[in-house]
Amino acid sequence: MLRVRNYSYAPHLQREGRLICPLPSPPKVDSNGEWHANLKPCERLFYHQTLASARASKRFVATSQIPKDSLDFKLQSRYIHSREIFPELIDYVLQPETCCQMPQTFRVLRNTIDIKLPKPEKNGHPLKIGGLKEKISPHSVKLINSGPHTQMVNNGYSRQPADGNFFRY
Repeated sequence: MLRVRNYSYAPHLQREGRLICPLPSPPKVDSNGEWHANLKPCERLFYHQTLASARASKRFVATSQIPKDSLDFKLQSRYIHSREIFPELIDYVLQPETCCQMPQTFRVLRNTIDIKLPKPEKNGHPLKIGGLKEKISPHSVKLINSGPHTQMVNNGYSRQPADGNFFRY
């Protein structure tokens, strides 16, 4: 999943609830311009909705999963009573979205848009046949690690025919 910044005037809060009626929208803008291109600063502030302002609006109805008091907030924490014996005090209030990598939940923490990337198709993968093109004998001298006592080292037992020096490989 890819997260892209939301450049729109209204945040995407479909996971947290629904809007009874639409939020105020700015006048229509041409397709290549931004929504706040020809607006005065006071109009831009009026039309732009943050996450907090959209949640606080009377037009927004939250889902039942949103905690209403401190007990609901603690019940949704990552602490599980049956798994931990001696939890720390902070474990009762840590929420799964902020403390660890979790799958997507109902909470929206940033004004972003989640784009699902296409998954690669696993059924139509091409068949790959591998293997050795030649069979190498395990008794081959060329496979041995080089060292002073291997068959390829002929140090001191014979001399080069050209100048009589020792063989050094």
